[in-house]
Amino acid sequence: MLERLITRVENYLKYNTYSSVVSLSNKERKKLGEFCLNYCIENVGTHRSKGNPSVSIVNKKKSYYGEYCNASQKIYVYYTECESIGNFINTFIHEYTHHTQNLKTYYKILSKLGYNNHPMEIEAN
Repeated sequence: MLERLITRVENYLKYNTYSSVVSLSNKERKKLGEFCLNYCIENVGTHRSKGNPSVSIVNKKKSYYGEYCNASQKIYVYYTECESIGNFINTFIHEYTHHTQNLKTYYKILSKLGYNNHPMEIEAN
């Protein structure tokens, strides 16, 4: 799925997976985010009761590429951490997958298994 999206981005936006997302304009990053969202809706599906998430593409130093906030149903992508368009796309799909999951037991499982062994994280990757 990721390869298919990257190919579509390369054809649509005329950038490759290794291009710098940091060097894109805000308008281009927004367009990339919208493109990823539409792709995920079409190919991953939507959550029955949640609808579509909102998206925030943020210039903020973090120790991770993105996150999903279940309370606000919002995907955050930290583009300065992602650096490349490929990492941006991969992060977007990962966080969108969390939007489609039932996250009620996420933290309970996280405390038992940790991040790397968490089944919802494995599914999102």
